[in-house]
Amino acid sequence: MAENFKNILVFDASSSNIFFGGVCGGKTVFMAENFEKSKLSRYLPEEFGKTAGNLDLTELPRVIIGNGPGAFTGIKTGTAFFLAYIYSLGINKVETVSSFSFISALFEPCAEEVRIVLIPFNKCEYFAAVLDKNNKILRGDIFIKPPYDNISSFFAGFAGKNADIAAPIECGSEIIPELEKIFSVKEKHFEGFSFDRCRFDVLPDTKTVDIAAEPYIVNHVIMPANLDSNGNFYVETTLQEAKMTQDTFSREEILEKLKQLKEKHSKLNERTNELSSKNVFTPADEAELNLVRKQKLRAKDMIAYFENLLKTRE
Repeated sequence: MAENFKNILVFDASSSNIFFGGVCGGKTVFMAENFEKSKLSRYLPEEFGKTAGNLDLTELPRVIIGNGPGAFTGIKTGTAFFLAYIYSLGINKVETVSSFSFISALFEPCAEEVRIVLIPFNKCEYFAAVLDKNNKILRGDIFIKPPYDNISSFFAGFAGKNADIAAPIECGSEIIPELEKIFSVKEKHFEGFSFDRCRFDVLPDTKTVDIAAEPYIVNHVIMPANLDSNGNFYVETTLQEAKMTQDTFSREEILEKLKQLKEKHSKLNERTNELSSKNVFTPADEAELNLVRKQKLRAKDMIAYFENLLKTRE
């Protein structure tokens, strides 16, 4: 880091556990609260205020935010709230880092060869990554869902290594036996979180983002979903797309892209209403509804991005 910060704040909302910690004015704070996602926007400000209310923020802090992956609605709500809070303090620049590295830094350093970090998604579905002792991702962006027949292919090259498992909430009773077939698992960490500034000061692969220069920064911070027709992937391509479109798309092409995205969003919305209004709701309907909702979020994110890009062409 070019700048030396006396104060530091960190935040992550990739799971139902919301993490907030920091050192400001010589006082250390830490919050690890579990919120039902549908009630996050109602209760997070109050609980956050209890933790942050007594901090001395006369000297602006370094800010680090976990950028996912994680549950779409929850991470958007939590991150948007936190961004608004720090912006109100006069902070324009934040650092984003993978939530895999962020969560790993909440635990004591890994004593094994590697650490596997799991972030729960839907039932029996997980985002996973393999990290080294310094919380650097060796293999990330792994999306695991039942059946787990091909799970070993995700961890090629790591089979047999001594490992511990860490997650933001207790989870994995169905996936851990599968991981134990691949790794020599020594420890499992689902609690015992703590904020240690030393671990966050040296987090690898952080990226500085200017809030004021990124009107739709939340879209970038949370890594919008890019899903195939089966919902098998969750990878960040929006930033790459943004760099490409910013230089190569004309105003007419942006308008056409917006038209296509809005038509797609409208059709997805119609399908959501059809599925939600069924008198008999089957497991297959539930799976399709979850997928359609993810695709709607993706389309909405991209509509917001292209609308903002259009303003730069006017």
